[in-house]
Amino acid sequence: MSHDQRRHPRVPMEITVELHCDGELPRRVQTIDLSGGGVMLLIPEGSVPAEGAEVKVRVCGQLGDGEAPPLVNARVVRRLPEGVAVEFLP
Repeated sequence: MSHDQRRHPRVPMEITVELHCDGELPRRVQTIDLSGGGVMLLIPEGSVPAEGAEVKVRVCGQLGDGEAPPLVNARVVRRLPEGVAVEFLP
C-alpha cells in the first residue's frame, strides 16, 4: 500500500508487545512501526499468524498512571518475511 493510500500515518517505533494468538501462549515481539490504525510486528521465529487471523496485542509494562495496558483486538492484514501487519479492531 502506498503512503498516499494510508488512512493513518506510520511512525517508526520499536517497543516490546505481547502477541496473543488462539491456542498459543502469549509471546513477546517487537514493533517495527505504529499508526492509529494498526502496528507492524517483527516475528523472528516461531509460527506466524495467518492472514485474517484475529489476535490480541498488549504493550509490555505499565502506562504512566501505573495501570496495566489494555489487551487490544486486532486482525492480521499482511504477512511479510519479517513479521505481520495487524489492524486494530473496535
